[in-house]
Amino acid sequence: MPPLPELHPPLPVLELAELVAIGALPRLPGGLVELPDGAPVLVLQDAEGTPVAQVGPDGAVAGLQPFNHPPLRSARQTPAQVRALLAAAAAVAVPVAGPLTTGQVEDAAQLAAGTGARLLWFALVGQGQDGPDLSSHALFRAVQRLAADAGGHAVPLALPASHAGLFSEVARAYGAEQVAAPTSQVRGGADGRSAGGALHPAFAAEVLREHRRPPERGVVVFLTGLSGSGKSTVAKALHERLLDDGSRTVTMLDGDEVRRLLSAGLGFSRADRDLNIRRIGFVAAEVARHGGVAICAPIAPFADGRAEVRAMVGAAGGDLLLVHVATPLAECERRDRKGLYVQARRGEIAEFTGISSPYEMPDDADLVLDTAGRPVADCVQDIWDLLTSTGHLPQ
Repeated sequence: MPPLPELHPPLPVLELAELVAIGALPRLPGGLVELPDGAPVLVLQDAEGTPVAQVGPDGAVAGLQPFNHPPLRSARQTPAQVRALLAAAAAVAVPVAGPLTTGQVEDAAQLAAGTGARLLWFALVGQGQDGPDLSSHALFRAVQRLAADAGGHAVPLALPASHAGLFSEVARAYGAEQVAAPTSQVRGGADGRSAGGALHPAFAAEVLREHRRPPERGVVVFLTGLSGSGKSTVAKALHERLLDDGSRTVTMLDGDEVRRLLSAGLGFSRADRDLNIRRIGFVAAEVARHGGVAICAPIAPFADGRAEVRAMVGAAGGDLLLVHVATPLAECERRDRKGLYVQARRGEIAEFTGISSPYEMPDDADLVLDTAGRPVADCVQDIWDLLTSTGHLPQ
């Protein structure tokens, strides 16, 4: 018997597959996975390569091993567990995608009080649900406190943002007979207020806890540009100046060094380039998560890859400053210390950025640098001024 086909799906698919496996959804939405012709099932693997579920032709999912993908793994609850807690009592489901104001909490409480129902506060923590205010763990802590103060039960729900429209169906599976209107994500300030009023204390406390001031918040300085543009030279000089200054901890992730270590074995196809940038973004985001400064200097030719890094850093609670090292192609070719452009012009290097592969110019750069004819120290000073203006370095 031939082995069953396997798929390593993106996280949103795993999150939905788990909801089907635990009985929160009847089947996977159509179009998410396709079974090869003649295959009875498709095996889904998690990020570690562990087979966790089988998907049938009708979208039904059978679990093979426990799902282990984050977040809040130990706090996850099945519909059966929540129904047992409700003990057949009526319930109103309230989706919480971000910090709530006191007024929003009171509206939900009144809705439940009018029907004598219990409240189920669902903290939406699936892929893409992380907003600019609170991480998944912080959001669930706030919802737990909210449930303790305002009554009801807190439930972390890993429903990906791409399928938020399934919330009503999932909530009914958890025992809710009524679903409150989706709560808007209200962005709160450091003073615990928002455009919609004062944040509920449970959320205000977590916002203050997570939102460090810029001098304490992690930041990624992401330099992008053509080979030979000077981005590595400027990045290394900036790294040295930050080390000399001593006001921030700093990590250097240079493009060539990352290629030899973190991304050894990758080629220069579009897929491999994207994976290289994701790896850099993952490490940089972890540095930012812990309040450090990460300096990255890859070519990063594609806008969607750079956007993915920005999203990763933001989800980790850090800031990303994009520096486009916009040195003209002619100057980059003139420098060409490694002879790469010469080889690319001869056709000896396939998919070489700027020659046989495109470089998508950033339209969201925080700083544009042309290093042609400029001292390195002046270019570093421009980035230093940017870090100072954003508050990440002291005046």
